[in-house]
Amino acid sequence: MFIDEFEKHLTKFSTSPFIFVGSGISRRYINAETWYLLLEKMAHELGLTKPFEYYVSNSNNDLPKVASLMAEEFNSVWWTSPKYEASRANYSRLAKKSDSPLKFEICKYLEGKEKNINAELSSELNLLKKINIDGIITTNWDVLLESLFPEFTRYIGQEELIFSEIYSIGELYKIHGCVSNPESLTLTDEDYSEFHDRNSYLAAKLLTIFVEHPIIFMGYSLDDVNVQEILKSIIKCLTKDNIEKLKDRLIFCQWKEGVETQITDSTLLISDTVIPIKLVTLSNYTDVYTVLANNKKRLPIKVLRQMKDMVYEFVKTSDPSSKVYVSDNLDDLENRENVEFVYGVGLKDRFSEVGITGIDTRDLYRDIILDNKWDASKISKLLLPNLTTKYYPPFKYLREANFLNGDGNIDPESDVKEFTPKFIEKINSIELANFEPAAAYSSKKAEINEKYSSFEELQSSCEFFHILMYTPLLAPNKINLDSLKTFLKANLDKLLESKYGTHYRKMICLYDYLKHKVANK
Repeated sequence: MFIDEFEKHLTKFSTSPFIFVGSGISRRYINAETWYLLLEKMAHELGLTKPFEYYVSNSNNDLPKVASLMAEEFNSVWWTSPKYEASRANYSRLAKKSDSPLKFEICKYLEGKEKNINAELSSELNLLKKINIDGIITTNWDVLLESLFPEFTRYIGQEELIFSEIYSIGELYKIHGCVSNPESLTLTDEDYSEFHDRNSYLAAKLLTIFVEHPIIFMGYSLDDVNVQEILKSIIKCLTKDNIEKLKDRLIFCQWKEGVETQITDSTLLISDTVIPIKLVTLSNYTDVYTVLANNKKRLPIKVLRQMKDMVYEFVKTSDPSSKVYVSDNLDDLENRENVEFVYGVGLKDRFSEVGITGIDTRDLYRDIILDNKWDASKISKLLLPNLTTKYYPPFKYLREANFLNGDGNIDPESDVKEFTPKFIEKINSIELANFEPAAAYSSKKAEINEKYSSFEELQSSCEFFHILMYTPLLAPNKINLDSLKTFLKANLDKLLESKYGTHYRKMICLYDYLKHKVANK
């Protein structure tokens, strides 16, 4: 099965993936044009005197040269035509080169494209929002990725990337520019010439990412010129021995209509170097996103990035006034003008007060019976998805936080980022049979229901151990929840007893299930 195989492959690496995103992703989700079709559309709408085919034939179908020819002609049109009076009012002071007007109009056209979401792919996009990755590299100009990953720090163009401190976590590298800065676009022949002249600097900046992280290419073909050029520059920085470090780290997603998702070994020829790659063939991205969404991080991207930033500053500084700040308040990460490094201690007690990850499962069992006033939303988001124990009571918190639908399930398309597909599947798969005892006892289910008409009758007739074993076998309509809660509360001291503990905890889970899931159907 692809999901199991892909998960196993990613566990080879100690770091989370980067995704390298091309135009195919924007075409898929916001119906953005290919570069060729975008230039063709611009040629028709900008009032150029020659047909688009003229620019194509006079540039030998070289799209950067096509853009250069169009920009040269459009420059005079833009500066003189009444049609662009409003554009001139907004952009004329920003025009630096003769190709600036064409870039302005392309950016105006692309602005807001991220709102044109393909409704048929909404569930796939909800999964994409949840993926846990360390960063994104893209040649796309639109802002779809920013809208999906608002917590990521964005770097536009080579200039920003080359001259910034990067931490390889929670970052978005728009190496060909962005519509938010028209002059940053890599569009014309001149732009590409400048880009290639500085490619070695960019490659050096990206080198650590490529040798330390798995890189998943999406929305590109294997022979995409942009990808080929980046890989050529990176390979130039590596010895033959170090090129081996790229093995299995390069994962290419290739779309093919009607196929089941599968992963195979393949190779990529870059210059004279053959690089082993993993090739994922797919007709949709659901399985890929599911694996990446299940790759749960222990801390949010924003906090991890700030921690890495502070550690970096603390290590590199020579200022003797630098200090380590010890705090148990994570909010200080937002307000740290004079702090180079933050180290948190004493968090468990504080977290227990507000209901975050300092609580353990024993606290949850007690709370189901004692009804402490904890923050159900925080418990649901920050604690439940990280529990690994087989039995725990989730439904009280999910119900109080309004995360359950009328059937007592989490919506599989929930946009709560903390709810991974694996967690949602786990919660939605819980059923009454989960709480039944071993088969030797379960075989008595019909007998138990024939013998006892209610939980109260069973309780008055059986010893403590058999109450624990037989109650889950009763039909739900025979279990009075108030009586069950009273029984559980009176025996709360059994929670940690080795003889009864497991069965008693399952009874608490059964109560939570009947009270907060089934009772609300």
